[in-house]
Amino acid sequence: MASKNKRDRRSQPEEQSSTLLRDLVGGGIALLAVVTPLVSSEGSPERGAELWLAVAWCLLLLLWGVTALAKPKLEIRWGLPEWCLAGFLTWLALSTWFVAGEGNLRAAFNNFWDYAHLLIAYFLIRQWVVTDAQRHALLTVMICLAAFVSAYALYQYQVLLPAQQAAYRANPKQILLDNGIDPTPGNPVRQLFENRVLNSSEPTATFTLTNSLAGFLVPWLLLSIGWLKNAFGDGPDWKRIGGLTLVVVLAGICLLLTKSRTAWLATIFGLMLIGFYGSGIGKRVSWMVPTIGLTAFLGLFMVGFVTGVLDVEVLSEAPKSVLYRLQYWQGAAAIIAHNPIFGCGLGNFQGYYPQFMLPMASETVADPHNFVFEIWAMAGTPAIALLLAAMVCWSMRLAKNVEPTEAEPAKPAEDTPSAKPIWIGAAIAPFIAPLLQMIMQEMTPDFTMVLVGIVPAAIVGLALQGAPIIRDQRLWLTIALAALLIDLLAAGGIGFPSVAGSLFLLAAVASPSQQTVEVEDWRFKLLPMGCGLVGLMIVILWGIQPSTGRKTQISLANMASRRGDWREMEQRAKLASAADLWSKEGPAMEANIYFEGWANNVDAPLPVRQPLLDAFELSLDETFRRAGRYFPLHFSAGNWYLDIYRQSNDPNHLLKGIDHYREAVRLYPNRAIHHAQLAWALHLAGLREESVAEAEEALRLDDLNPHAERRLEDRLKIHDPGPFSGIENQPAAPDAEIYAKQVMENLRTMGG
Repeated sequence: MASKNKRDRRSQPEEQSSTLLRDLVGGGIALLAVVTPLVSSEGSPERGAELWLAVAWCLLLLLWGVTALAKPKLEIRWGLPEWCLAGFLTWLALSTWFVAGEGNLRAAFNNFWDYAHLLIAYFLIRQWVVTDAQRHALLTVMICLAAFVSAYALYQYQVLLPAQQAAYRANPKQILLDNGIDPTPGNPVRQLFENRVLNSSEPTATFTLTNSLAGFLVPWLLLSIGWLKNAFGDGPDWKRIGGLTLVVVLAGICLLLTKSRTAWLATIFGLMLIGFYGSGIGKRVSWMVPTIGLTAFLGLFMVGFVTGVLDVEVLSEAPKSVLYRLQYWQGAAAIIAHNPIFGCGLGNFQGYYPQFMLPMASETVADPHNFVFEIWAMAGTPAIALLLAAMVCWSMRLAKNVEPTEAEPAKPAEDTPSAKPIWIGAAIAPFIAPLLQMIMQEMTPDFTMVLVGIVPAAIVGLALQGAPIIRDQRLWLTIALAALLIDLLAAGGIGFPSVAGSLFLLAAVASPSQQTVEVEDWRFKLLPMGCGLVGLMIVILWGIQPSTGRKTQISLANMASRRGDWREMEQRAKLASAADLWSKEGPAMEANIYFEGWANNVDAPLPVRQPLLDAFELSLDETFRRAGRYFPLHFSAGNWYLDIYRQSNDPNHLLKGIDHYREAVRLYPNRAIHHAQLAWALHLAGLREESVAEAEEALRLDDLNPHAERRLEDRLKIHDPGPFSGIENQPAAPDAEIYAKQVMENLRTMGG
């Protein structure tokens, strides 16, 4: 008897410890699901802001692996969709490896972990969220988050944006300088800044892009409408009707204010499906019918672009916003044709796209605004095939499993996972978000969003508490997923955790929770824990640690620059380069420091300044090695060497500048100013025929370009400081008052 009591006393702490770890995983899932849309930057993956989210998800996977190891039998929810997603992630890793030497490895590595942590989240939600109460809790907190974000967006629209515009009108010059923009009137960059930021009335809430806010709201608005339909049929339940109505009103108004036509279209599509399949008529028609028809249409449309059967000229009468997307897709199709197996590399689309973009296209976008083209172009044909296969297998899984119509039977209390950790994790998340944002984006914590959004979110949460919603649950989730995919097909964002997180969360919750694999061998049970541990080490050692070191040194270098301490600035830039061996930021700063040091010490003889020039060239070479296909740097390098030539009078420097201008033209062949600057440099080198050819090409491209900020006629000028004092045998610079188009016309008239 004593022995039995001793065993009971020993097992009780072990069970409590296992339960605590299990609850920590559940609370962590909810916390990260809520906090991600509040902190994600949607910026360049090279910055690595989202790596902290990858660390958190890897840690949760490690903790779940520990709890799984303690079970006699490990039940894993795994099937064909998960095998396809595992293959997809493996191929992303391979494509990232092949970026080395050709593209920007830092951007590829960071972007890989954006996808990796989304798939880890999908896996953990599949394993942990298994009861109706847990599903209801997780979906409820995401609907509360939609109310939270929408309330803050409305506050931004009513208060923050008008205040920002008033501040700009009061002191435009200072605000432009603070943002690194030339305040000269008529400057195209200034006009672009004013049009896109200060004269815009579209809110972004906690997101960077309006389309991202709209894309996030679409599925949760539709799910709220589906639940609202249920609430009217269950009694009605006026408490839930009130809470869901508040969400629908807030999110609906916010969605209208974003002016995102893609999100509007996706929402209308979802509302049509709710109206059809939520009725008695629709339930007699399989949802596979419209799915197959829509998929076939979109598939044929995209194949037409890849094969060249369709192009922008064929569809030139489309509205402007649609036309822009068609331009992006045609450029993406060309990248696919040139890199069909491994793609151009995650996070490297913007480096490749300019080589294939049309002359009339305006932006060198970071993604093609279509999730199929985005993954296909960046990771290759196997990657998109595996992802689409996962979607097909997931759809087949749902078709084979009958949706439950009532709550699951109760299990013994000790075996039933609680939904309480989800509520606790979600409640903590809004207060942690500003602090996490401070770490991720190096900004001062701002709790305004918490003060504005917490009350409506709390009202909705209290209204939706209670018995889980079961009826038509999978139908509403599938419709929300379908609408979000429609949005991702025209707005992009599958690489943004703030948007794509909803996609994988919905897919995981909608999946049947029946056990599919049972593992007893302890060696196989070690696999999840091992994956979490290895992932955690890789992200920290190759991601967080070098990125943090680089950012710290760059920040210290900027502080030294403000003090005028050139030596410390140089030292900090060198430390930044050594801290992160994949980032171009450190060596680019070094190159700029050495160039400025050489150019500004005009009183020193050229031999004395030669070490600075040598260091400049070494730093520039290292920058290009890390940067991959980065046309702005080649264009800047061409300008730098032109300035050096004007001071040194060494034609070799002019020839180096011409080489960089040629590379800029190769990487971005349809940019008129690139050809114009190359034409001028060739003119200075006495290469008349080539100069005339480039001038004519610049004028031809300028005629095709409809965008004012890129016009040679009245916007852009040729860069040339002119001969340095005391040098008399160099050609004169263009008149400072004339624009690039007139210079090109003069070159063509003079024959170079």
